Amino acid sequence: MPENTREITLEEAKKLYNSNEEAKTFLLSKFTKDELEGKSSPSQEEFNKFFEEKIFTLIDYSKTKFLDCNNGHVSKTLTSRIQLRNSYGKWLFDYNYDQKNKHFWYSYDCVYTIFMNHFSLQDDDRHRLMKSLVEKHFNLRDTLPTLPSEWLDA
Repeated sequence: MPENTREITLEEAKKLYNSNEEAKTFLLSKFTKDELEGKSSPSQEEFNKFFEEKIFTLIDYSKTKFLDCNNGHVSKTLTSRIQLRNSYGKWLFDYNYDQKNKHFWYSYDCVYTIFMNHFSLQDDDRHRLMKSLVEKHFNLRDTLPTLPSEWLDA
């Protein structure tokens, strides 16, 4: 193979990454920042363990709300839409297990910022890890966990 067509390896790129701004810009077009800085996505087990120890422990089940599936107001009867809250009454998770209206939302303030401060994740990794977590802990298959509109965080 001629020398001028050789690809740069990740290890070589890591060594060059902080050499100058031009190199950094070029390398970021070929590799992710996390790869170049030696960060890697956590395994599903690490991610789940973090949630079990740091996020799920925030849930105050006495503050659980059942919501009307049509308008999102608190329901006087049990429904398939459930909102889990912390001890301050701030919502952490809002999910609906009804097959016609299935969703899983998580709070930006109370969930997303905590795990993103701990893990540096690309969107694809975040979606993959959250989807598997929700399947395991909430038994919601084929549901992409999302951050809802800002109005829901109120």
